Amino acid sequence: MKKLLNAFALLISLSIPSVSAEAEKPNVILIISDDHGFNDYGFMGHEIVKTPHLDRMAAESLVYTRGYVMPVCSPTLACLLTGKMPSANGITGNDLSDGRSKPGQREGLAERLHANSLMLPKAVTDAGYLTFQTGKLWNGTYKDFGFTHGMTNTAGRHGDAGLKIGREGMQPIYDFIETAKAEKKPFFIWHAPFLPHAPHNPSPERLAKYKGKGPTPDAEKYFAMVDWLDETTGEMDAYLEKNGLKEKTVILFLADNGWDAAYAQMRNRAKLSPYELGIRTPMFVRWPGRVEPARDDVTLAHVLDFPKTILYITDAKNPGDLPGLNLTDRNAMKSRNTVFVEAYTHDIADIADPAKSRIADVVIDGWWKLIIPCATKPDRSFSGVPSIAVLYNLKSDPLEKTDVSEEYPDELIRLKALLAATSK
Repeated sequence: MKKLLNAFALLISLSIPSVSAEAEKPNVILIISDDHGFNDYGFMGHEIVKTPHLDRMAAESLVYTRGYVMPVCSPTLACLLTGKMPSANGITGNDLSDGRSKPGQREGLAERLHANSLMLPKAVTDAGYLTFQTGKLWNGTYKDFGFTHGMTNTAGRHGDAGLKIGREGMQPIYDFIETAKAEKKPFFIWHAPFLPHAPHNPSPERLAKYKGKGPTPDAEKYFAMVDWLDETTGEMDAYLEKNGLKEKTVILFLADNGWDAAYAQMRNRAKLSPYELGIRTPMFVRWPGRVEPARDDVTLAHVLDFPKTILYITDAKNPGDLPGLNLTDRNAMKSRNTVFVEAYTHDIADIADPAKSRIADVVIDGWWKLIIPCATKPDRSFSGVPSIAVLYNLKSDPLEKTDVSEEYPDELIRLKALLAATSK
């Protein structure tokens, strides 16, 4: 009988995986493109710019083509870190207007950021992951935000040493993954390359692909930068597949804000503006075996959905006060009909009072979009807002060429009421 019990115990032990519970969790890579127009992808229908790797990844993913972020990078990244809107998380702009945001003098911004209930990297680290920061990260070092590993070691603008990723190769990511494998830990990677962000300095070979094909020479350089982002993203995905990690890794993608390929910063309807070219981005989740690939051109997605989704995937602690949705919950996503965006000046007038920097409020409800200007005026020439409230039908007018507020006064009133209700 004893021999029989010992044999049974041996069979049970052999049936239990030898890896730790943490190692069974999926790996997660969050890819954040930088200054990237929502339509400047092959899978979004662009006829010139080539993104074969992102196109393939999108085809393997659940894609929301109507995703929304804040109009400039630091507030969007703060939304990703905290799961809260700028008015709640306290980071409304890139810098403090009184000059205290120079390198080494960003303490006020960091303190405000850390006052939030969630710091995403720390939450994922606490859930048993090794976590790695690359690319852009404002107002702190990777350690400040709870990453176990990272590239940004100084608390300045953009991300300092982290900005080498992509532009100088992808090896730091591969080295980190090898570390995680050696420690038998699942990994989370914050990959926010300084691409296709200016300086638009592509290699001659990349630029040659677009010579004479764009609306301007500057647009051709920008297209080549998008190409560069796509190439490095494809290299990372190939690494995952080669090392047997593709099926075990969830990929999430979005851009931090938009860009206008034709006009760059010579027209005030893209970056730092509440118009579609400033705030719209495709968003996708690739989770092999768990999330069915699909393309959704109707449902509204939002930057605040990413922290909620990552907490769900990693089984990290949710503080319970996050307004976002889980991107993989199709029923919840389809049931939401309204999202909001806040637009602010580039520089923060008063970190204790976000309203002093607010230049516009945006509500997108179904295919209707309302932009209401605030009392504060933009502090950059390329940051434009309308002089009065404007209403657009995005289904028939995706680039907001025609204000229809006079034609649909009832919709104007209804959306103003929706916006007012959220501010109470």
